Amino acid sequence: MTTPAAVADRVAEILGDRWTATPGPWKASGHLEAEGADTYSLDVDERGELRLWASLNPSGPIAVFREVHAMEEIEAVAEGIAEAIREHRAASGQG
Repeated sequence: MTTPAAVADRVAEILGDRWTATPGPWKASGHLEAEGADTYSLDVDERGELRLWASLNPSGPIAVFREVHAMEEIEAVAEGIAEAIREHRAASGQG
């Protein structure tokens, strides 16, 4: 079973050594942090979609990903989340 916390772990690996991932309660969420960067969170909504939130963006999730099950699909979602974080950081002047 893949949890938002497990996906966050993989995203941190993709983003590089500066990034750390921590699980939320029951691993129902995952949080990504790096020095000088916004904090990002992953959770699942009632439709089973994985949502990416940026703490400095209160208007809603910055990306949403459909539910997947195969390991290849999970890896593609993790890559997509990493790219969404990179794009958000660039757009907000964080790097």
